[in-house]
Order: sequence, then structure tokens, then C-alpha cells
Amino acid sequence: MKSVLKWWLIFCLIVLGSGTCFYFDIHKSLYESDITRLSYLILFIFGCTSIWIGSLTYRVGILKDREQSSEVGWFISESCLALGMVGTVTGFLIMLGTAFANVDVSNAITLQQALSDMATGMSTALWTTLVGLVCSLIIKVQLVNLEVALNE
Repeated sequence: MKSVLKWWLIFCLIVLGSGTCFYFDIHKSLYESDITRLSYLILFIFGCTSIWIGSLTYRVGILKDREQSSEVGWFISESCLALGMVGTVTGFLIMLGTAFANVDVSNAITLQQALSDMATGMSTALWTTLVGLVCSLIIKVQLVNLEVALNE
């Protein structure tokens, strides 16, 4: 029962954090900055995985079903981290690959465009890294709670 309450606390904190992000319009910044939209894929995977872990925790904590396994959850956690790194590499490729393609150093407009392209690539890299790391960490916290319940 304690594990279910711990998971519920974690889930409520996730909902509170999500509400705070919406209040401060972080979702708009994310949409404008991440041109690959990998961050939204990571967030979708994170949401589905959190609910799935919650159902496993309920089965273990309330129904005493000890046949559950958390191995798939660990894989999903690492996949969120890997997707964040894919976004990082993609952002750097956007930043370095397209930024200097048509730069004429004597023309200020092309230099401004190059800096704009670099900013877009860098923001994509940083946002996907941040979202991947945070989602992976929160999934791992939930999985540790589940494994403690499995070992009791």
C-alpha cells in the first residue's frame, strides 16, 4: 500500500510540475524552440509510461501480484534518454550544417540568418536534452519505487 501512495505522490508532483509549466508558458517556448518535435514524443512516452508504472505499482501494492517485472520500464527510461541525445545531435547538425552554407561575410543579412539558424539548432539540442533527461529521471524514480514494492 505504501508503494501505491508513493507513486501517487510522484504522479501528483508530475501533474503539479506540468501545470506550473503551462502557467509559465514553457510549452509554448518548447514548441517554438524544438523544430524536431522530439520533445513532445518524449513527453508522450513519459506520460504513457508513468500511467503504466502506476498500474503495475497498484497490482503489486494492492493486489499483491508479485509476477510483475520492471525491465521494460528501464528500457523505456533509457529510450527517453537516447531520444533526447538524438535531438541533441540533430540540433547540432542543424546548427552547424545549415548555418554556414550560404554565408557571405560582406553581407550583414546573411550573417544574421546564419546566427538565427545557429540559435534554432542550439535551442533544439538543449530542449530535447533537457526533456529527455528529466523524463528519464522521473521514470527511474517511479521504477525504483516499484522495485522496492516488488522486493517487500
